Amino acid sequence: MRILMVLIFSVLPFALLKGQSKEGATYDKAPKLEDYNFVLGTQAIGAKYKFTKDSYIVEQAKHIRGMGSNILKVSLGKNYTKSYGMKPVSGIKSTLDLLKKKKDYQKVLDMDFKYIFLWVHSFTEAKWQDGLDANEKLMLYREMYELTEYMLKTYSGTGKTFLFGNWEGDWLLHAGYDRKSTPSDERIQGMIDWFNIRQIAVDDAKKNTPHENVELWHYIELNLVLKGMQGEKCIVNSVLPNINPDLVSYSSYEIIKKKETYEDLKKAVGETMDYIESKLPAKEGIPFKRRVYIGEYGYQTNKKQDDDQQNFLTRRMMKVSLDLDLPFSLHWEMYNNEYTKAGVSKGMSMISEEGKKKPVYYLHQNYYSEMNEYLKNYKKEHKTYPEYEVFKQKAIKVLDKL
Repeated sequence: MRILMVLIFSVLPFALLKGQSKEGATYDKAPKLEDYNFVLGTQAIGAKYKFTKDSYIVEQAKHIRGMGSNILKVSLGKNYTKSYGMKPVSGIKSTLDLLKKKKDYQKVLDMDFKYIFLWVHSFTEAKWQDGLDANEKLMLYREMYELTEYMLKTYSGTGKTFLFGNWEGDWLLHAGYDRKSTPSDERIQGMIDWFNIRQIAVDDAKKNTPHENVELWHYIELNLVLKGMQGEKCIVNSVLPNINPDLVSYSSYEIIKKKETYEDLKKAVGETMDYIESKLPAKEGIPFKRRVYIGEYGYQTNKKQDDDQQNFLTRRMMKVSLDLDLPFSLHWEMYNNEYTKAGVSKGMSMISEEGKKKPVYYLHQNYYSEMNEYLKNYKKEHKTYPEYEVFKQKAIKVLDKL
């Protein structure tokens, strides 16, 4: 979901931005988690409110971990000042510079999350939109290589998995965020080159850097798949067949709404994910059953949908994601950063501007709690964790009860 670029502090009530609610200011105690992929997670992309002395990014990460999740997703890019209210720092010429100079990034990466997704966008002067010359390609390569190398060295032995990717790529491909426009051949080729350079840099760094018990993968994210299914130019048709990323993330808002039944939703999501996979070249060595996942889904609260309806729709999407064997499905998000032009919250958060932990928060917390206990007992009895199919069936049954 596109982060609104306008500041909202002038239109939201001052008391609401201050966030004095005791409930919102209290972190739940982070439970000890089993070493397993729970599939379902959320993210901490940007913020417009907080309740503690912690920074925007640290506060959200603590809430996500306290909720019981071992999955985190954050943004690492030039918009760090706007996204997280961080003070600008001079001399940042790469994503690695940002990571090193802004300690809050290191703080959340050091937390005991098993899976960490990062939006990684370049600090270089390279502009792929009008084509890349040799020098621009080298700048992009070095930036991604050095970041990958650093992560592998720093987190070797931790058991963490890092996933580097981009924000909704079709909005980057379509000038002016105009879904009806047709991307130029020059722009398409520029994106192909950009994605390929990033993947090659990750692969080279992994091959050249000694490391153990840490994984790092590169994904691309797209968001206009329906356009591709109609035969038009977009990432899935024009870019994806010409690259070979480790994984593909789908920001799925175009297909998850106005589905009357569970089967309607499952059919829509399933057909779309299958279409993406049909355009993806084969690749060995990826440790997931499928290479496509849901990078974003979420539901607003508005005049037609309250918190309970949001919770119902979210739980249904969680079940569909498990049912379709997706390796990840990430809810948007812990704190809301979506507002109308009048400054009214769209309510897409797990914790509201008033500091209220919403039903979707407790839905995820209860899911993690029950599945973590199940995994602990299963391993104690069988001396190993369950195969994914066994985990999946149990997870769906748990969600049916919540």
